[in-house]
Amino acid sequence: MNNGLSVIIPAYNAEKYLKEAVSSIRKQEWNGGMEIIVIDDGSTDRTAEIAADEGCVVITQNRQHAAHARNEGIRLAKGGWIFLLDSDDLCEENSLEKLYAPVIDDPETAAVFGRTRDFVSPEIPPEELSSVVPRTEPYEGILPGCSLIKRSVFDTVGMFDETLKSGETIDWMMKLRASGLKTVQLQDVLLKRRIHLTNTGRTDRKEELKNYAALLRKRMGGS
Repeated sequence: MNNGLSVIIPAYNAEKYLKEAVSSIRKQEWNGGMEIIVIDDGSTDRTAEIAADEGCVVITQNRQHAAHARNEGIRLAKGGWIFLLDSDDLCEENSLEKLYAPVIDDPETAAVFGRTRDFVSPEIPPEELSSVVPRTEPYEGILPGCSLIKRSVFDTVGMFDETLKSGETIDWMMKLRASGLKTVQLQDVLLKRRIHLTNTGRTDRKEELKNYAALLRKRMGGS
């Protein structure tokens, strides 16, 4: 079994948070080779430069959004395992070790998922704090950053739907569950999700709601 790990980080104008995200990966324990691939999705800031300075593999593309960026990273990945992380989020300590433990117990495990906890980004000015509403309890259901996925799973399930600008991870999870592959859900909090003023759900809320409505129709068997 190829226990090399490919960490894939789609990044758009992420200069403010990217270094901290990469650092949270570097601090992890992983018994095997590791590569960090940053897909610079048409940034106009120093995202690509920072990624290169941090020793990441850097791929630049015109603005095509997260689904395409993740797919491009997966296509280029050399590792047998995929770890997806958003450029503004942070891994908790020992996240990778905890995610890999069920695989050691049962090599047939195709994917392992943890839980997420929100945190408010410290640079938000006091007058803006009322406009950000983090969840107060840990939760499941967010794919990037709290999951470890065998590379071959994407050959079976398929890639992320590039027609979706948001909600593509939910769509993919639905296909994974329908595949019958073995997955494990941990109760450990493995990801700190940053809440800030430019989260995709805040800046493109109309598009996000439209995509979620389409996913609901798909799940219910509608067109």
